[in-house]
Amino acid sequence: MAEITRERLGQIIEAVLTVLRDHPDGLQAAAVIAELERLLPPTAFEQADYPSTPGKRRYEKVVRFSTIGPVKAGWMVKDRGVWAITEAGKAVIGRYADPADLARESDRLYRQWRVGQPDDGDADATGADDP
Repeated sequence: MAEITRERLGQIIEAVLTVLRDHPDGLQAAAVIAELERLLPPTAFEQADYPSTPGKRRYEKVVRFSTIGPVKAGWMVKDRGVWAITEAGKAVIGRYADPADLARESDRLYRQWRVGQPDDGDADATGADDP
């Protein structure tokens, strides 16, 4: 995502959370992205198709990828295609004047979550730990 700056990532996160705030019962991912597009139109890069898959626009994948951090940060949940905001997510909306700071906080919380995850490299091909 070299073409997606930290500032743009923060804008996407804030806009997704704003859309979800307006739908407290959650919303299908495709509907979130459709509303998001009206609120935060894609850049030229995001609007373009992937070179290897003509007809497959980048915007949807960029948005979906951008929401991994907020999920791990506890700001939103994804359950069977429905995205919903948490209280922590509501509290973060508008907290950061610079969207890049919001993205950095999302990254920090993601890394904090990741450190607490088991290391899959310790398992053999069957998934069992080595004796």
